[in-house]
Formats: sequence, C-alpha cells, structure tokens
Amino acid sequence: MESIKRIFAFCITGLVFFSCSYPIPKQDILEKDTQFLSIPGSDQNHCNEVSIQLSRTAKLDLAEISWDECIEKFTNEKIVHLNRLRFYFLLEEYEYFKGKIVKQSPSKNSIVYQSILEELLKTNRIEERVVLLDGLSRIKGWELFAYEELAFYYLQLGNFGFAENYFNLILEVNSFHENALYGMMDIQIRKEKWNSVLDYAKSIKLSATKNKDYHYYFLKANYELGRYEDALKWAESASSNEKSEIQVLEVWRDVLLVLYDDPNWNKLLPYYRKAVERGYAVPESVFFPTLDARGKEERKNLRSGR
Repeated sequence: MESIKRIFAFCITGLVFFSCSYPIPKQDILEKDTQFLSIPGSDQNHCNEVSIQLSRTAKLDLAEISWDECIEKFTNEKIVHLNRLRFYFLLEEYEYFKGKIVKQSPSKNSIVYQSILEELLKTNRIEERVVLLDGLSRIKGWELFAYEELAFYYLQLGNFGFAENYFNLILEVNSFHENALYGMMDIQIRKEKWNSVLDYAKSIKLSATKNKDYHYYFLKANYELGRYEDALKWAESASSNEKSEIQVLEVWRDVLLVLYDDPNWNKLLPYYRKAVERGYAVPESVFFPTLDARGKEERKNLRSGR
C-alpha cells in the first residue's frame, strides 16, 4: 500500500516509529468509525481488538501487520475479515486490498467468503461489498458470480456503461447466460436500441430455462420499430403472468390503438383486473380510452383529424 509505505518512511525519518499516524482527515475517520466489530468471549478477540486499536490510532504499518497475522491465524473468523476490509475501505486503499484478496485466493466454495458477502449485504455495507466482489472477480472460479453481482449493482444504480461491461464479460464466457441476456435487454430498452433488444431477445428465446417471460422484449421492440402486427403476436402469445404485468398491458393496448379505430379490449380486461388486484390504481376508463362512449367519440375525432 503506497500511502502506508510513504507514511512509514516519514515516521522513520522523524524518529517517531511507534506513533506514526495518517494525515488528520483519515485519522478522524478511523477514530470515529463504528463499524469495526468485536468477537466477545473468544480467543480470536485479542488479535482482533489489538488490530482495531492500532487502526483507530492510525498506526497504519502496525495495523496492517496485525490484521494479516490475525487473518492467517483465524482464517475462518468472518469478523476479522470484515474488519480488515473496513480498515482498507476507510483508507480508500481499494486496489491494495484487492491484491491481498487475490493473493489469499479463497475458493468459490468458501463458506467464510460467502458469509462475508451475505453479511455485507444484510448490513447495507454495499460499497465495501463491491470492493470485495471486484477483488474476487480476479480469482478463478469466482468470475461469473462476481461479474453478475457487480452488473446488477451498477444496473440498479443506473450506471449502464459499467453494467453493460460486466454483462459483456459474462457473455464472453457464456453467450447464453440467462441473467446476463435479460440484463442486456433491459439496458438496450433504456437506450432505445430496439434492434439490439431483438438480438438479445432471440438469444434468450433459445436459451431460457428459468425465466421464460421474454415476450415483453419482443413486443416492445417490434412496437417501437413500427412492426405492429408482429408486436401483437408477441403480446397474445405471452404467459398469463406476463400479460398481467403493466408494462406488457400498456404496450399491448398501444398496439391495438394503432391498429384499430375501436379496439376490442376483451382479451386485455382480465389481465388488467389482475394488475388492479395487485395494487394498480389507474381506472379502466383512463387505461382503456375507448371503453366508454365519450372516449370512443374523442378517439374517432382524433383519428379523423377533427
């Protein structure tokens, strides 16, 4: 860790080896942080508490040695791993920490690391989890799992560039990876790249085993490309579950409004009512604009240009 090495060198020069401290901003963060965890009533707690104390007093060189020794001695103690991650995370020494993870090279079947990832998720330490996942992604056996976790993290954030990059890394390994294909379709819809949506949809149609609700993607892309008859076929061939999703109903409705002056809503109404049962609040007369006489008249005038 370059910053630690630089501080360490300064301490030797200043003859204050055992009172070496990080610059004040980082020292305040380390002292006041409340996420370091104790291990009450265990042999592991002594080295854990020593490492915490060294970290909080910003004796970085000694803290680093202490954390490494503690983990070497108690490899299966989740809390020690979590605390070491916290130490490097607060110092923003992300790449240095990832290097330690790669060197340690835990197995994909490691119960300890699976438990660490679950704990970080449960306690909402999401950014630390991302750092750890990025480190794990560099270890054989972890790649696909880590790429997928990172891809959906960035997709949720709306960082489509990063999400797309991780999905592409998955697809380089497995071109029919189901979750990656669905993720890529969601991104292409956000980008309004309708031909790309269709390309990924064709792949998912061939490979889907867990989730076969892909009709929306064909429906939406064909509608946006002006292929209304094709879009209608995809709407009508969707599963009952998919047909009751509002995003499907909305496009299905819009397709019928393009194709017909006075659409017949009978096929849509049962699925719309299922959506209402789940909490959808838009009234029938609003969702289906030609359901009553007034709506039909307005629709007729609109299409005739009056």
